Amino acid sequence: MYTTFFKEIAKKENGKFYLHDKNISIGGGVRSPNIIYKLKFSYNNNNFIITYQVGNTNVGTIHCELSKSLKPIEFEINSISHLKNLFLRKKNRLKVKTSDENFSCFINNNHSFEALNQIASKENFSPYIYSKLNNSWSIISEYHLEFSDWTQTVEPSIDFIKNIIDQYQK
Repeated sequence: MYTTFFKEIAKKENGKFYLHDKNISIGGGVRSPNIIYKLKFSYNNNNFIITYQVGNTNVGTIHCELSKSLKPIEFEINSISHLKNLFLRKKNRLKVKTSDENFSCFINNNHSFEALNQIASKENFSPYIYSKLNNSWSIISEYHLEFSDWTQTVEPSIDFIKNIIDQYQK
């Protein structure tokens, strides 16, 4: 099921799909599944590597190394816990931290960000999305996959990063 899902995204993005499915020993003769779904593709000279590890660890990571021609804005997006949100009564579960008000407004009005916010309000989806400088600029999104339908986060996450790239190019 998941293999077909990721193959379809790879085809849509004109990228490559890799599957690593191997049980690993965790001691005492016990073996644990370790499945890694990996996608690689390029969008406007920006390279995406998407890795979803299922089994021993349940983690999704989207890493986009940005083209040298882009001048990114530093930002960070965290989630507000469901419990904290009960007291704060915020409309959005995801909060944006950036020094650029225009960029913050862009993110908060982005349709893909809104889709991620809706998933976060219904599921235990708690992404950490940020820009990072390490030889070159990257946008990274990391989150655990311990909620009912984690496949619903893949495409909005990709689209959100693409929208940020398009904004940087303006």
